[in-house]
Amino acid sequence: MRPHNAIALALLASIAFMAWRAELWSVQAPGTGPSPLVLLPAEVREAVSFDVVLPSVPTGMRRLTDRDGAMLIHYWAPWEQGSRAQSRLLDSLSHSAGFEHLQVVLVCFDPFPSVARFVGRTRLKLPVMLDGEHLLSKALPCPSIPTTYVLDSSGRVVVRQSGTVDWWHPATIAVLREAMAEPAPEPIPVPAPTTAAIRTS
Repeated sequence: MRPHNAIALALLASIAFMAWRAELWSVQAPGTGPSPLVLLPAEVREAVSFDVVLPSVPTGMRRLTDRDGAMLIHYWAPWEQGSRAQSRLLDSLSHSAGFEHLQVVLVCFDPFPSVARFVGRTRLKLPVMLDGEHLLSKALPCPSIPTTYVLDSSGRVVVRQSGTVDWWHPATIAVLREAMAEPAPEPIPVPAPTTAAIRTS
């Protein structure tokens, strides 16, 4: 292949990739700094319902449901601005004292090989799941990369926020602690069988 043909093909491939990515997601503008998480007003916090099984990096499958307790879901990509810092800081936060009962998950739409290489290089310990078929994002939409959701123990969305996050900001810590402190829903009582039912059984 002639050099000028190779350059033209590389240029076309780059343009096609940028167009494809822009069509799927809007991406945080460069220069926009991380912000602390902010709670949604109580009157707009709605419960969500999902039960999905997604590929997990580096291996296996993982089930994720709205009944898993307090949860932080961070839609993320290896190519985003500050991806390495964001993933490492969130990983560190998720394994720090006081957050044992908060399930933290990174969710990515990228192909497995590129995500697996990134996870291997950065030695992330928190779960990284692939939602290539958009099973999870049907319930929790991802309007832009990155986007963060926090659910309380009742499965209500208490945070829905786009952009990079200041994970160790005191306000972020307070938001996560409040989400974990929300009481889980009371189980629905099962009525005891009546005397008549017992006699006829």
